[in-house]
Amino acid sequence: MRTRRLAFLIPLAGFLVLAGFASLALLATLRGERDMTQLPSAMVGKPAPAVALPDLRDAGGTVSAIDFKGRPFLVNVFASWCAPCRAEAPALALLSEEIEIFGIAYKDKPEDTRGFLATYGDPFEGIGIDRDGDAGMRWGVYGVPETFLVDASGTIILRHAGPIDRRVLDELLRPAIRDLAAGTKP
Repeated sequence: MRTRRLAFLIPLAGFLVLAGFASLALLATLRGERDMTQLPSAMVGKPAPAVALPDLRDAGGTVSAIDFKGRPFLVNVFASWCAPCRAEAPALALLSEEIEIFGIAYKDKPEDTRGFLATYGDPFEGIGIDRDGDAGMRWGVYGVPETFLVDASGTIILRHAGPIDRRVLDELLRPAIRDLAAGTKP
């Protein structure tokens, strides 16, 4: 009888401990104590993936982030179905005046991507279509939008998960871009 009770109580206690930790993590996130945009990235400090994608603007052609090597650039992973991607469109338009941006349309159809760009603007120098999400996996993408800053040598030096807003623009990306222009790494 005692063994049967223990067999029931041990898994229940384990579940309650896990539920407690999950609740604490959720509470910290909701209070703003944890910044989910600062998820770690194994890609920072590594070469940008050399993934050739179908070019949205050149039927039959391909485009890759490596095409931009030799100068600093941003890579923005976005999707037409992504609400935060719509919200960051004005910030990307501002950034495109300062640095070239390569877009990766993540798990999207070309016609949907074209519609998105017609509605929200097109800040991209090149756009690759990543229909199956393989390029996103190679970039280490957790979700969309995600933005990477790549230096002239093709090394990823910064990653931001989530939409780019005024704060991210002024406190993270613009200072990092200025540092690159000055010849220092952020």
